[in-house]
Amino acid sequence: MSHILIIKLLFLEMKEGFRNIHEDDKNLLRESWCTIYQNLQKIGVNIFNMIFEQCPEAKFLFPFTDTSRKDSDFIKFHSLRFLQAIESVIKSLDNLSEIDPLLTNLGHVHGRLKKRVDFKPEYWNIFRECTLYHFRRAFEKNNIIIRTRRLFGMSESKEMNVDYLITLWSLLLDYLIEEMTMSFRADVRTRELNKNNWLQNEDEQNNDENRR
Repeated sequence: MSHILIIKLLFLEMKEGFRNIHEDDKNLLRESWCTIYQNLQKIGVNIFNMIFEQCPEAKFLFPFTDTSRKDSDFIKFHSLRFLQAIESVIKSLDNLSEIDPLLTNLGHVHGRLKKRVDFKPEYWNIFRECTLYHFRRAFEKNNIIIRTRRLFGMSESKEMNVDYLITLWSLLLDYLIEEMTMSFRADVRTRELNKNNWLQNEDEQNNDENRR
């Protein structure tokens, strides 16, 4: 059985419940985060710039900001906020309910951006792919050796280690995005409902005035 197929099977297995992932996998995420943390700002800036390259329209989310400078203070600040959200999940792996309020708030914040700059939750998927790309580069560049469990009687290899690790990170990012998306959609629905109620009240008031 190829290691690619093994990774796919593991992904399907772990997808059933990120909140209940194995303790070994939690440790892998924590250990690998230390590698990212060593070059946090550089990796964050690279992720942010790749997002703009992959999706130029994302620049319109920041209409009053010059995004042409790849190492601007603006990009450094926002890329750091991206990674701080990930770090919060890492710190709460033993009790993910601790992070629920933060992820809910992030969803609400982006819900407000829906009206202002037409934010789309699909942008988070681009963030996910760019993050995984640069995380993989960081792990491979640092020649990270991950103590993965022996699976299906196969011995471990460097390639297997990194692929397995990226699978774990993809699950973590999926969890983060799913939580924010639920909050985002709830916020948008609430705003639309409030708007419709306001318009209905306006119509009723106008009709009352016309009857007088």
